[in-house]
Amino acid sequence: MPPPLSIVVPVHNGAGMLARCLAAIAARMNDDDELIVVDDGSTEDVRSVAAQIGRVIRLEPQAGVAAARNRGAAAASRAVLCFLDADVVIHADTLALGRERMAEQAVDALIGSYDDAPEAPSIVSRFKNLAHHYFHQRAAGPVSSFWGACGFIRRDVFAAAGGFDERRFSEPSIEDVELGWRLTDRGARIVLDPRVQVTHLKRWTLRSLIFTDVVRRAMPWVRWSIERRQLPAELNASVAQRLAALLAVALVVTSALALISRLAWLPLAAILVVAVALNLGLWRLFWQKGGWPLLATGFFLQQLYYLCALTGLAAGAARYGWR
Repeated sequence: MPPPLSIVVPVHNGAGMLARCLAAIAARMNDDDELIVVDDGSTEDVRSVAAQIGRVIRLEPQAGVAAARNRGAAAASRAVLCFLDADVVIHADTLALGRERMAEQAVDALIGSYDDAPEAPSIVSRFKNLAHHYFHQRAAGPVSSFWGACGFIRRDVFAAAGGFDERRFSEPSIEDVELGWRLTDRGARIVLDPRVQVTHLKRWTLRSLIFTDVVRRAMPWVRWSIERRQLPAELNASVAQRLAALLAVALVVTSALALISRLAWLPLAAILVVAVALNLGLWRLFWQKGGWPLLATGFFLQQLYYLCALTGLAAGAARYGWR
């Protein structure tokens, strides 16, 4: 029988997005579900928005998304927790699919993905969200990563693992990924179901994209990989994506050489062909959703993503070192 849910939504400002997030949840909640909104030191009046629909917990001062999720989980009373970010809107079947999968004895946690219709119209925002959608859609089945934007987990499994590491992650980072690693190290089974989708409302800029990919993703990712002594090879860290990252570097080098020597054009063309082939499905998605402008810009931004990831990995390894 599908279990009831304790739906936990952490929020720091963004009252307009929160209102849309909660309205979609309220329309799809069952009578035995509960909704807990954790106001993480907002300076906007999010309480008046949230109190109309669910219970509100106020953190003062701001403690970070990991702490906010933990406080919500501590106040929860249902057997299954559902974490949703305040800048997403669930689909009509998101909660139903989550309940369905969490009714399976073999599933301890479940994650989904962003859909292919991000709200922010900028090319950078569309690129970032569509790339996330693409890699999650291709990874159906068991994974070692959790996802806080839309993730379901048994409350006892979450508590036994110690929840999100709020001491190490006072800022939004890979606190959900790191939780997933601890869960799987303890023998928990996390499943990615591509049908479980949400619409992302966040607007990305080139600056926020680069900062997030280098400082808040790659650097902590390599730190915890060093501590764990494992390099996960799934989602956008698969073997093929590692090769694509190396090719991004090769593209930069050969492009520079091609400016001064015709001899570099042949290797540049060969590298470009392989780079295109490795992510052919992603380029096809960009083309379908935005034609030539998104395809061309998306290809460039994906190479930038690889360069940011490698920069962050190198900086993280240099900072934290191999012990």
